[in-house]
Amino acid sequence: MKAIVTGSFDPFTLGHLEIVKYALSKYDTVYVVALNNEEKSYMFSLEERKKLIELSLSNLDNVVVDAYGGLTADFMNINGITHIVRGVRNEADREYEINLANKMKEFNPIFETELINCSEEYKDISSTDVRYRIEKKLPLYSTLHPNAVEEIEKSTKNKTNNI
Repeated sequence: MKAIVTGSFDPFTLGHLEIVKYALSKYDTVYVVALNNEEKSYMFSLEERKKLIELSLSNLDNVVVDAYGGLTADFMNINGITHIVRGVRNEADREYEINLANKMKEFNPIFETELINCSEEYKDISSTDVRYRIEKKLPLYSTLHPNAVEEIEKSTKNKTNNI
């Protein structure tokens, strides 16, 4: 059985990694897909976000990493995916995710969404916080996979040198 974990992943955090590992414990194949939301502005391009996910998941089997500019429901239909795994950090997240799950059912009644509670260790990590840390050059290892930290440090160093 296939499942999908989606998000903007700007960038992909240790909290996201926790959700993927949970999904891998229940499903044969897990698709991790970076999406674009036209209402958001991003620190990292869609391709950069995909690369950071790949680096963060490089030691895991049965994971397919992709980037997609369309609707999640379309991606799921194209790839034969019926289950969505989403993490929740608090009640506001839970309400949002329940609303999203109901919308997904409207697209296709066979879609099932599973909500999992984030562990205490990761519930305060958000991509917004990580972007702030990147901008202020604060430590990242408590929020991101080491491979992603190295890539971001290399990438930001190169951007600084090119100015």
